[in-house]
Amino acid sequence: MPVNKLPLNKLKTIIKSDYPDFNVKSAKILKGGWDNSVIEINKSYIFRFPKHKNFVLDKEIKILKAINGRITLDIPVYEFIGRKVPYVGYKKIIGQALSLNTLKSLGVKARHILARDIAKFFYEFHLALSISRAGRFGLKKDINAWRPLVIKKKVIGQLKNKELSDFIEVILNKYSDLNKQNFNLVVAYNDLSGDNMAFNRKSGRIKGIFDFSDVAIEDVNREFCSLFSLDQAFTMDVIKRYEKRSGRIIDRERVFINAVISEASVLGVLIDKPDSKEYKRAFNSLRRLKLAVEQFSK
Repeated sequence: MPVNKLPLNKLKTIIKSDYPDFNVKSAKILKGGWDNSVIEINKSYIFRFPKHKNFVLDKEIKILKAINGRITLDIPVYEFIGRKVPYVGYKKIIGQALSLNTLKSLGVKARHILARDIAKFFYEFHLALSISRAGRFGLKKDINAWRPLVIKKKVIGQLKNKELSDFIEVILNKYSDLNKQNFNLVVAYNDLSGDNMAFNRKSGRIKGIFDFSDVAIEDVNREFCSLFSLDQAFTMDVIKRYEKRSGRIIDRERVFINAVISEASVLGVLIDKPDSKEYKRAFNSLRRLKLAVEQFSK
């Protein structure tokens, strides 16, 4: 049986088998992402079990070890690594996901501070690991090559909303043209959304970042697309602060195009599950992105 199908008691048994001295007093299943099943142990530890057989944890373990001490925000420090079944465990980074509603509830000053913190994280992360060293860890370029294939096959012409389908097709053509141009490559976190942040509501600051499973050698402009889908104005603030720190120039159009492609590919993956929460989130995000097309696409 795949690990993501195992009951909670079985997952606890796996951990106890590897670490018999670890006293598991309580455990509960948390909301996982695309790649991992997540459980909380003793209200203070997070354990992630990959859902897919081809998911390689070794790369993430090496990356986090390499950048430890080089990032200001808290990041996972793996204290538990599966011996027979792949998983990792680390002390929980206390905080809540940064939702759009939470972001909108913050004052102007608080949003600026938050943007500064995120820009600093990107800057530090891009400096922490060289492309050559990341390559030796097994990181690859163009891990998003599947996205346009899924969009062509399952989204364009398949959406009931023809206007949105036509919009995605136009952006997909622009994306294909972009891929013929040179990229400013970095070792990118590659999927920074509110779900991967531990936000402290009381202080209004980000405590830490977790889930480094999507790290890849990528175009630096793609780094901002998940944030852009969350809130465009806020992302522009992050970008300005990142540019000032790094000296790099971020192409706003590329950020916009990558955001559309990222969300459209989610629709493709979940095309048979239109009532799912993630499908609806991506659909609504694309509707907001469509409204911004004149501002960010030439």
